[in-house]
Amino acid sequence: MPLVSGIPCPFCQASFAPGAQRCPACGASLLVAPPADSDVAVCAIHPEWMSFHACTRCGAFACSQCLREGPRGELVCARCHERSPHEPLPWDQREELGWAKAFWKTCVEVMLRPGVTFGRMSPEGSVGSSLLFALLTAFVGYFVTSLFYFAVLLVVPYENLASRGMGEPGPSFFRGLVVFFFFGWVVVMPVLSMVITVVASALDHVVLRLAGAPSTFAATLRGHALSQGVYLLGLVPFCGMYVMPFWSAGVRVAAYQKLYRVGWGQAALGALLVPVLSCCLGVGGYAAMMMSLVKSP
Repeated sequence: MPLVSGIPCPFCQASFAPGAQRCPACGASLLVAPPADSDVAVCAIHPEWMSFHACTRCGAFACSQCLREGPRGELVCARCHERSPHEPLPWDQREELGWAKAFWKTCVEVMLRPGVTFGRMSPEGSVGSSLLFALLTAFVGYFVTSLFYFAVLLVVPYENLASRGMGEPGPSFFRGLVVFFFFGWVVVMPVLSMVITVVASALDHVVLRLAGAPSTFAATLRGHALSQGVYLLGLVPFCGMYVMPFWSAGVRVAAYQKLYRVGWGQAALGALLVPVLSCCLGVGGYAAMMMSLVKSP
């Protein structure tokens, strides 16, 4: 199945996107009349215009105006695209597939094929569905490493901790406290991550709108939440939790680019500006605090 890699302009050979009526490079009209007495294929909907490609679904010839990009990046005609412009995401089919299978398949597709996954899915989805996915990814992403850390506290001899100033409540009380804090953390962390997702999506949405992307908050939240499908990496103890935020940021760039059909620069600006500024402010604040402590008498 041919994928969209740019259709060559008949005048300058520069690539143009499906649906374009003028070449972005030379400015020539792409609605070209076929030569008289020729066997050149013409558009099935507009026979006065030359065809540039046949629809990969129905086989009908289509002019540049009638070509569309399908859910997998294939070239389709406008009629077929109107019938089925997108393919459902496994997460959107959780009632049919089962929640566990739909969640797993979505995470794997986001991790391994982000461009194809976000390119074929509908940008619209319910806010509740996006928040639920963010909640589950946070639980999966942080559970194993959190369990590892708390398990270390349980197996370390209590006497070693008491000698380091951990107090004198007794080993049984201490281990009960560790278990209590573990289950409290397991409940609080996913909820906190979901709140952070909403706030971060709102900030990304403002940046995307300022950059000219035709975004809606529900679509931005959907892209942001689904980009956290890479949190499945958190099942790898210890190191997975520290890698997944960086991987997720890269996937988020692909999500915004595919969902809104904008340039990579706009998508990167929307996905990375807020976290980069937050990191700079955090590091700068910490450095300023340390400098003030060093200079204080």
